[in-house]
Amino acid sequence: MNNKIIVGVLLACVSGSVFSEPLQEDSQPISLKLSDNSLKEVNTCEDFIALRRAGKTVTDLPNLPDRFADMARRSLTNCYLTTYAKDHGLTEIKPVPKKPTLKEIVDHFPASAAIAISNEEVAKVKSLYQNKTIRQKEPDLKPDSKGRMVSAKSAGGYMINNHQTFKDKDGKIIDYITLVKFVTQGTWAVSTTYEIISKNDPVWKIQEINENSPL
Repeated sequence: MNNKIIVGVLLACVSGSVFSEPLQEDSQPISLKLSDNSLKEVNTCEDFIALRRAGKTVTDLPNLPDRFADMARRSLTNCYLTTYAKDHGLTEIKPVPKKPTLKEIVDHFPASAAIAISNEEVAKVKSLYQNKTIRQKEPDLKPDSKGRMVSAKSAGGYMINNHQTFKDKDGKIIDYITLVKFVTQGTWAVSTTYEIISKNDPVWKIQEINENSPL
């Protein structure tokens, strides 16, 4: 699944046709394990949202390698955002007036959004880097020739996969950033979408958005 397909799902939030289009580029259904332990296959955004509206949430994507599971979750998250924007009357702002740069992201996103592959690493970040930024956790992050920020010490890096800005009915601006976290000496990578709640403090307030977020 390439970036063009992913971005295209979000950009079509004003069109009903997106809901009947395949979630995956190869048109293969996504197998889901749900909160009631049932297994379901969804092929379109419409299929997935029907499950969500029935009160189901996703607990696993069985039989998918990590790389493909990440792609599938990203597609489901984009489906969720498409639906949320449409249902809540959000209007996309194009062109985006001011996109946060990747440098701003690592300088201001909380360390809780940093790379953490194991549960032990997650616990370490919570313990040692509370109220700290990604930059403070990984001070040697530097830009590379591919537009990423990479740490030689941790052999990990970051890139922005997608950025959407919306305006709600009251004129409030809402930013969504999809941040890709990866290792440079392996194949591990994961994409996480965040809503930027506030930029008022040095450590920005953010909220993770995923396929199970409230509709």
